[in-house]
Amino acid sequence: MLNTDLISYLANLSKIEVEDADKEKLVSEMSAIVELMDAMNEVTIEDDLNLNGEGISLSNLREDEVVESFNRELVLANASHKKDGFFVVPKIME
Repeated sequence: MLNTDLISYLANLSKIEVEDADKEKLVSEMSAIVELMDAMNEVTIEDDLNLNGEGISLSNLREDEVVESFNRELVLANASHKKDGFFVVPKIME
């Protein structure tokens, strides 16, 4: 399934350089990953959904507790850019 030609093709698509000496190692490593994924596809979890109470239930969760938060002025004390009690960060999305 996997061979050095496929590794070369994938490297070309990915715009990365792969040395010829490393291609055989990549074939074996990627083959192991594909085998693992194939083994995971064979696992069925439908029978495991009936855990007979062994899983997480809402009664086992802790109660929410209100605790004191950090002091805003202390948190912002060393911030180089702040406005109206908040950190100012660069816009990263349009």
